[in-house]
Amino acid sequence: MTILRKTMIVSAAAVLAAGLSTAVSAAELRMSSQWTENTAGAKVDKWWASEIEKRTKGEVKIKIFWAGVLGKAKENLGLIQQGAIELAAMSPGYFPAELPFHAAPNSIPMAMSRVDQATALMERLLTEVPEFDMEAKRNGMKALFMHHLNPYQLVCKDHIKSLADMKGKKVRTWGKDMPRMVQAAGGVPVTLGLAQLYEGLSRGTVDCIPFSVDLMVNYKIYEVAKNIHDITLWEGPTNAVWIGRKIWDAMSPANQKIVQQVSFEAAKRDRDAVVAAGKEAIGTLKGKGVNFRKFPAADKVAWKAANPDFFGDFIKGQDAKGRGDAAKKTIMIWREVVK
Repeated sequence: MTILRKTMIVSAAAVLAAGLSTAVSAAELRMSSQWTENTAGAKVDKWWASEIEKRTKGEVKIKIFWAGVLGKAKENLGLIQQGAIELAAMSPGYFPAELPFHAAPNSIPMAMSRVDQATALMERLLTEVPEFDMEAKRNGMKALFMHHLNPYQLVCKDHIKSLADMKGKKVRTWGKDMPRMVQAAGGVPVTLGLAQLYEGLSRGTVDCIPFSVDLMVNYKIYEVAKNIHDITLWEGPTNAVWIGRKIWDAMSPANQKIVQQVSFEAAKRDRDAVVAAGKEAIGTLKGKGVNFRKFPAADKVAWKAANPDFFGDFIKGQDAKGRGDAAKKTIMIWREVVK
């Protein structure tokens, strides 16, 4: 553990010892974000933090640290549980064992195609399936809102002309389901973080990545991969903004209400900003020499058919843990949203 993180944990413990109610009204809450500051979602987070401070009249102040400066994406859950940070913008897909219900929409591939479906799905799941809040509570957190991403399409160094071309291709994945999707196509799954994508493509660690058009611009992926194929490998909610449960419980009811309202507004703002960023990015990428390729329609169907039964496996796995009914309701709502 680094000196910085040891200091963070000691400082957090001191704040908690001084009294949580006082800390929430007086201290600046630290939020660790896995994203860079130039993304559409980051701009929404800045608005969200500023708006909360304004509406609570300075009683709740949030300082955001970008690009994993306080902790890598896979460290944020531990940091928030230890009290080293108060909030985190992190993807639940990195924690399928601890956050299986939240991770499912963040990682099950080829199960959604539009940004607005992700909005509708998470609104319903967070309000209609109590297990989502219970899961967050077991992990010492509360989810405030979910961010969005434009469809993650197949971005490659080479032109992939057919499903057969995927054989042996090294593809960036995350979670437990994306690797199985890649394997179903004959590819080789490789786990890489966001900060590693550019170098991974440049050095040949991966041949392809699932990525959105706007993030290709933000992370300058167009410099190392010039082919984007019109097959959506994943679409859904991305990182949630989480707050430590003790910090949340110590917050006054009035401030809790304000934070929830601003979070609701931020989710809508994020959806619109992401869609707009995607439209703008297409022109930018064409200007950078990126090729927009057609993926054969028959091969899209064949790839999806070759995939495991992700929904069935999710229900089976949760049923074994006594949460089968909640899993079935989750998938029922999911099917209703995307039909």
